[in-house]
Amino acid sequence: MEDKSAENLEKVQIEGYIKKGKVLITNIDAVEEFYNTSYIGNLEESENGNKILILDPMEVLLLCERKRILLWEDNDKNKTQFDFEKLLTYFSAYDDDLWQKYVIYMDLRRRGYIVRSGYGEGIEFRVFKRGADFNEDSAKFLIYPVFEGYPIELRDLDKISRVALSSRKDLIVATVDRLSRPIYYSVRKFEILNKDISGDKR
Repeated sequence: MEDKSAENLEKVQIEGYIKKGKVLITNIDAVEEFYNTSYIGNLEESENGNKILILDPMEVLLLCERKRILLWEDNDKNKTQFDFEKLLTYFSAYDDDLWQKYVIYMDLRRRGYIVRSGYGEGIEFRVFKRGADFNEDSAKFLIYPVFEGYPIELRDLDKISRVALSSRKDLIVATVDRLSRPIYYSVRKFEILNKDISGDKR
């Protein structure tokens, strides 16, 4: 009997509020469970001192797929409730590569890793070791997604490689194949050597 109660508690659905490319949640129980337990979202404080959980699109898709969040068009309960496909369409207006990024994000989560947002400049995710505390520990991997039709520039790879090296993190280039399967490539060290080839040495 206690197991069933726990199972029902875990599946409680939380209402969210869509604001452009993010979702806001003010439910205190959700803050505790999603952020402190599942490592989802970022905490901010409102003007009245209450905590607000801010979810990015990939986190919203994850919670929708797990049937943990409730959202409505225009935040109006009299309108259509969002399902996974509608949310993907909605948030894709803010990011053309959202689906491919979500495939990578979801795969890493299924493998048991803690996945947080990256630094920008192409570094989409910071990935922590299994069992880590993202508030105390540092990330182990930096994930740089590359998708079909958007080849990576060597100078960009050199720059990202230096960022990973200086922060003592492993750089992983991730892509998604035509069957929506993620593929990972470890970049141990990458460097472009600029050589002076000026001058006639004949």
